[in-house]
Amino acid sequence: MKKFTALMLALVMCLSLFAGCSSKEETTNTTAAAGNTTTAAGETTTAAPAEGPVEIVTATNTTFATLDPALMSTTAMSNVYAQTGANLFKTDVNGEYQNELCESYEISEDGLTYTFKLKEGIKWSDGEPLTAEHCVFGIKRSIGYGPMNAYAARNLTSFIVGAAEAAEKQMDVADMTDVGVNVIDDLTFEVKLLSKHPFFYKFFAGNVTAPVRPDFAIEHESAWSVDGTIYPCLGAMKLESISAEEQAVYVKNENYWNAENVTLDKITWLVMPDSTAQLNAFKAGELDVALNVPTEVSTNADYANMLHKGEKYTSTYFVLFNGGPKGTVEAFKNADVRKALTLAVNKEVMIEILGGGSEFIVQLDGFIPYGFAGKTDDFRAEASYHTYNLEEAKKLMEGAGYNENNKLKFEYLYSNSQFHADVAQMLQQFWSQIYVEVELKSVEGGVFYDFVDNGDFTACRYANNDSSDPLNYFKIFTTDAQIDGCQSIRDDKYDQLVQEAYEITDPDAYIAKLHEIEDYMVGEQSFVLPLFTQIPVVLVAENVQGFWTGVAGGPNFTEVTFAN
Repeated sequence: MKKFTALMLALVMCLSLFAGCSSKEETTNTTAAAGNTTTAAGETTTAAPAEGPVEIVTATNTTFATLDPALMSTTAMSNVYAQTGANLFKTDVNGEYQNELCESYEISEDGLTYTFKLKEGIKWSDGEPLTAEHCVFGIKRSIGYGPMNAYAARNLTSFIVGAAEAAEKQMDVADMTDVGVNVIDDLTFEVKLLSKHPFFYKFFAGNVTAPVRPDFAIEHESAWSVDGTIYPCLGAMKLESISAEEQAVYVKNENYWNAENVTLDKITWLVMPDSTAQLNAFKAGELDVALNVPTEVSTNADYANMLHKGEKYTSTYFVLFNGGPKGTVEAFKNADVRKALTLAVNKEVMIEILGGGSEFIVQLDGFIPYGFAGKTDDFRAEASYHTYNLEEAKKLMEGAGYNENNKLKFEYLYSNSQFHADVAQMLQQFWSQIYVEVELKSVEGGVFYDFVDNGDFTACRYANNDSSDPLNYFKIFTTDAQIDGCQSIRDDKYDQLVQEAYEITDPDAYIAKLHEIEDYMVGEQSFVLPLFTQIPVVLVAENVQGFWTGVAGGPNFTEVTFAN
């Protein structure tokens, strides 16, 4: 108890200069959805919508690095793109998959061919009809883009016939005659797979498979998406103007197939990286919805009637150790060292300091977040790993040759937000207890994943947000899903376990295999250090109705109205 108290006091002192100090005032949570406001007390009210155009102002926490669907790998840019993009499927507020551009699809008996049929009458925002050719071009363009989109395109290159070779050679679409994506007729195309996939169709609710046209989506480059060019869209909104460093403005797409159910007339996205700045702008009435505010807002009663919390959020925030080819810290190739770094982190203390009792930060003791079904319970509730144990962590480090006179030194990389900085400083403090000296380095959020994907780090923060299936979380760290030569995790047994999961069709056996993968990845090897799920703390002006967020955290503005 004395050690726990001492560490807590040390951390509090260490963090006393942080920009946001947690409030422990009682919080009433408010969820706005479909025009209803529901308080924690269970009261539901619906106000009549005000007349006039619905124009929303919100903010993104990074500059507009790219809005090219082929490169979409960050939550911030995906949130913006989602207002204009459309794909075969979409997910609703409960995470259920709904048809968007797709009329129907068929799977061959051997499970290796998917045939998709588009809805009739779908048009781009400029009035041109959507065709199967646009779908095929979009997929093949993503495949051939090159190393920059290795993360985004991993599910294409891993499973589509001929895609891996095309990606390696950065082929033009016209040369991809051996890639298994082909037009059948104007409204029908097929995708041929190398092996069965238990949820392949779900990738067509994402960005990398989205239809694009060759007259605006130039191959092998994406400057067109943020340089001020006005290009056609398939989604509910269309681009009116954009300045990559300042803002993007979208207006209603009257040619959207479901335009009659879109209430939003205009949305302005301001570039506002600092979460405190977003909070201040919201308080000043400059933002109608603030998507990135300090976590402590969630425990501040002043904002109780403006807090939005989604029903379910599938995301994991963790530390990734680079033990791969470009890793410069030899110790990270030692599972005992990785385990020691894991055992030394007191997640309860971390979460208390970050959230002050907030329900917006949920401790994770495994790689897969809460929100996925297991065999008999939530998948996450069925297994946990590595309870905090400082003494055991010290023993493991000493066994690896580290002590007060020989400390492990490395750099920890994170993207520049106050929250990530808070986490980094706490990790630095925790690890200092076990003969570790950490240098902290922050980079701009728009380029953070370029560093990580290219293996240019030793240890870093990482977050993955995917509502499709737990297997997709595991897949991102297989050897072939990472950029060749830049893998932070390279392990043949891990690769084999993941591949075996793709061949399983029995539900119980599939869940058992997923647990087996996590047992190895986290329990035995400690390739990653799971920390928590950080549920977005979102503030919505009290006169805004109909705003909701999906299970992947993405905001939906299309049904928004203002209360009268």
